[in-house]
Amino acid sequence: MGDDCCLGSIVEVLRLGLTSEARENATATLFSLSAVHAYKKRIVNQGGTIEALSGLLRVGTPRGKKDVVIALFNQSTHLENCARMIEARVVTTLVGALGNEGVAEEAAGALALIVRQPIVAEAVGKEEMAVVGLIIMMRCRSARGKENAVAALLELGRNGGYAATERVLKAPSLAGLLQTLLFTGTKRAKRKAASLARVFQRCENASLHFGGLGVGYAFAGNSAALNRDSRFADDVSVPMSISVQVL
Repeated sequence: MGDDCCLGSIVEVLRLGLTSEARENATATLFSLSAVHAYKKRIVNQGGTIEALSGLLRVGTPRGKKDVVIALFNQSTHLENCARMIEARVVTTLVGALGNEGVAEEAAGALALIVRQPIVAEAVGKEEMAVVGLIIMMRCRSARGKENAVAALLELGRNGGYAATERVLKAPSLAGLLQTLLFTGTKRAKRKAASLARVFQRCENASLHFGGLGVGYAFAGNSAALNRDSRFADDVSVPMSISVQVL
């Protein structure tokens, strides 16, 4: 990273590598480097990096796609990178990955963490397929996928503003899925489901009642109402479970 040409060369391999293995190795190098906070902004500022990573998430191998998700997540944890990544449609790419069997769980885990940034949560909330994709994961995926999905919905409702909160609130089948998680989910999934129910219950101007859960649900025009109760802070810890394989 001390050599100005080195990062550019890695990105060139990512963009133009002649084999998928070469491009994947470049991706793995970038996600390793992006774990260092001081490097995150430099990587994003390197022309073409974010676009190339997004492209690989759409067409790469399962291993390469998982590395891309980690790399993109690492970049998003630097607040100054968020606007650039939204502009490059990284959010759209991650939401699209929810429908990809090989990387859906990792994409949901990444979304659960990055939507803690309000600017990212707002962008995710504008994606029509975001809530739909997470709901499908809660219905069909593994225990880890369900945990990540409900955690992402919880954070999206808390941080995404009025529009995102409304999308989560009105999601079809959410009541029944939360009820199922409360009774049959893992301990972590139960915490997330219970937190999501309680957060909405505490919102002002109740407008919808989910009788199956026995709690009132609503959204407030001021999304700050979603964050009033600090007792739920422990419920939003979402350790991302991603299998990392570097060759």
